[in-house]
Amino acid sequence: MKTSLIVNILVFVVALSALGQENLEATMEKRAREMHRVIKLNDPAEWKKFIQENYSKALIEKPMRATVETSDQGATTAASTSGSNLETKVQMFEQLHGDFGQSEILSIKPQGQFLEMVLSDAGSGLRGTFNLRFDKTSPYLISGIGIDVGN
Repeated sequence: MKTSLIVNILVFVVALSALGQENLEATMEKRAREMHRVIKLNDPAEWKKFIQENYSKALIEKPMRATVETSDQGATTAASTSGSNLETKVQMFEQLHGDFGQSEILSIKPQGQFLEMVLSDAGSGLRGTFNLRFDKTSPYLISGIGIDVGN
């Protein structure tokens, strides 16, 4: 009797853990797909709303660093910008809209608290890999973003 109680408790704990992981992955994918939908909109109010509802407070307040490298006949230039307010994040969405406003999702791969979303924009010829990190606890807000863009 004691053994079956322990087995039942272990099964319950494993099932609860699996359910939590499913909720995390489902939420991560939902937020990533919503991010893609919002990037395609040409609406700063929607970009701002998405950030406020889906980014963690720490990410919104964290200084943003963007490095853009371009090559012109063999010469490479780099420019960096930074800022810590919501408007800077909205400006990032404006750039993403310009680059990926006509994009399609090629893949979404969740792994733990991370998710990789690959987009391809036929109009601009760009391909972007979005690496999103999510909070470990519900409501699983986006707590980090890295974007690698190439052709």
